[in-house]
Amino acid sequence: MFRWSGKSALAIILLSPYISQPPQSRIEDRTGKTESASKKARKVPKRTVWNLDGGAFFITDGHLENGSCFRLSGNVTAPDFFNGLRRVDSDDGSTYFLRNQVVTELPGELFVTLHLLDAPCSADLRDTVVRPPITRELMSTLRLQFYWKDGVAMRRVESSKRTTASITRLTPYSRDAEAAGEIAPRFEWSYSFTIQSASVPLSNNFVIIIESEGHKIAARTAAHL
Repeated sequence: MFRWSGKSALAIILLSPYISQPPQSRIEDRTGKTESASKKARKVPKRTVWNLDGGAFFITDGHLENGSCFRLSGNVTAPDFFNGLRRVDSDDGSTYFLRNQVVTELPGELFVTLHLLDAPCSADLRDTVVRPPITRELMSTLRLQFYWKDGVAMRRVESSKRTTASITRLTPYSRDAEAAGEIAPRFEWSYSFTIQSASVPLSNNFVIIIESEGHKIAARTAAHL
């Protein structure tokens, strides 16, 4: 199982027409120019609306120093909070709405589901390199870290707790080869966590990092709202 850390980061060019004057006159009607510019500036700002129903999702590929590879995926959610949550992006920034009310912070607790799948290092079928399987012993050497990320600044999640853990054996491509000992068994590892998130701004990213025993980053991803 993971060793994880529970304490732990338009432009618009206005082309204003000049008021026509007789050739001998060089006087501009400044008042008329100002009104014309004002009318052209009254443009509805661009907006993009994102539906955040179901929470935030993440996925990435990782690899270990021994040659093993995996796919890390999962999601972050909370009861009732994400149902109806919308993010509206405009020139002025992002605003979050929950049932037509502006919200700025996450709920007090989040639920994180994480899956680590022992996967091929390449999608190329011509790649015949045999890679080591991810075993229980190897999983026990990995460190799972959670962070909050605001811009470039990262801080550890102060409190987290693992609530469930399970292992599912993957179906081999050839049962005969497995029975003959020609291929090693491979697994998918699944975990659930609760994360204390009171007073954390909705604009923060939730970052997941897996480190190897040698403190090298094996995988890094983030759930972004």
